[in-house]
Amino acid sequence: MTVLANIFWNSQEKRIRAFFRIVLFVVLAGLFATIIAMILNNVSELFEKTFTNFLVMLAILLAIYLAGIYFDKRKWGDFGITLIPLKSFVHGAMWGSLLIIVIFLIQSSLGWLILNEIQFNTFPTHAFLLVFVGQVFRYLCGSIFEEAFSRGYLLVNLAEGFQGRLSNRYAVLLSYFITSSLFGLLHIANENASLLSSINLVLIGLLLGWMVVKTGKLHFSIGLHAAWNVFQNNVFGFANSGKKSIVSLYTFENSGSTLWTGGEFGIEGGLLCTITVSIALVVLSQGQIFRITRLKQNIL
Repeated sequence: MTVLANIFWNSQEKRIRAFFRIVLFVVLAGLFATIIAMILNNVSELFEKTFTNFLVMLAILLAIYLAGIYFDKRKWGDFGITLIPLKSFVHGAMWGSLLIIVIFLIQSSLGWLILNEIQFNTFPTHAFLLVFVGQVFRYLCGSIFEEAFSRGYLLVNLAEGFQGRLSNRYAVLLSYFITSSLFGLLHIANENASLLSSINLVLIGLLLGWMVVKTGKLHFSIGLHAAWNVFQNNVFGFANSGKKSIVSLYTFENSGSTLWTGGEFGIEGGLLCTITVSIALVVLSQGQIFRITRLKQNIL
């Protein structure tokens, strides 16, 4: 095999090298995303806000499936994608909702929140419950494809790419930190984003990724991710990474300091989020809580 071919092809594994697998996957996912954008070009705003994430989820999962077969020579389960065990998903959802509730209660106890409206809905011609359920569905689909992409396909391939240069343990940990950092950087262009919001989103990425690294499965992180977004945006009406809620059970006027509350970016831009997520990360990283005594190498 020529030197040039060896750059792209791993003769021992008989497949494309990890870096180029990731590139090809991104191109494939981008192609599917372009098709989706064309499909949604002339649909109603409510349909777009409700079903876009569902279609993107299908596109990402299809891209992972095809890339797994033809580029990675892997099955879906190798990326942590399996039928979601209800117990693990609910466990993650409980953590996601609890963290938002804690931040809400702190702000409320400090007198920063004044109730503005109950059952806020920007689509008055549609029933509140219909729009609310649609947004819960939207966030569930969004959590599935974001976790499948970043902490499924990307983390596994990065870890494999670092093998040989690093031990399995450190290859997984480095990939874990890289994907968590990318999670924060992908939101840096959002409206009202700041250095603190980017740091917080990296911390949230670390929180979401920890149980994936521990178990090799996405169930817990999907549940946490979905519940965090739903309770933040659709229950309490906070902005989600700078994006205002279109439907929520409650909306509040926030008089607290932007440094602590996150202001227009939402709670992910404030110090309360930094502290709460950091504490949660420390708690979850204690293996005995989940009867896990060491870092498992299920990713590789």
